[in-house]
Amino acid sequence: MSITSVLQLVLGLALVLGTIFLIAWLLRKVTLLPGQHRKLRVVAALSLGNRERAVLVQVGDEQLLLGVAQGQVSLLKSFDQPVIELESGQNSAFSKKLSQYLQKRSE
Repeated sequence: MSITSVLQLVLGLALVLGTIFLIAWLLRKVTLLPGQHRKLRVVAALSLGNRERAVLVQVGDEQLLLGVAQGQVSLLKSFDQPVIELESGQNSAFSKKLSQYLQKRSE
């Protein structure tokens, strides 16, 4: 077996593994579940331990504070008025900085 064939084998394996990791990453980022829409989103999450979290979820005009532990989700508090305001994509700090950068780059 020559060095060229070993190199070709290693590069082919790296390409296949890279493709698998890319597809896995894309599947984690893009959810195609039928129930996903703008009226239901996670506003904030706070880790309370190894397997426990407090999650603030926006459901329509209402926000729910949920306790999430292994195997269960509990409603801790329901808020009629938003506790944390959602930033729209157009008003976020990242969006502003990105648009400024793109404007400078185009000039």
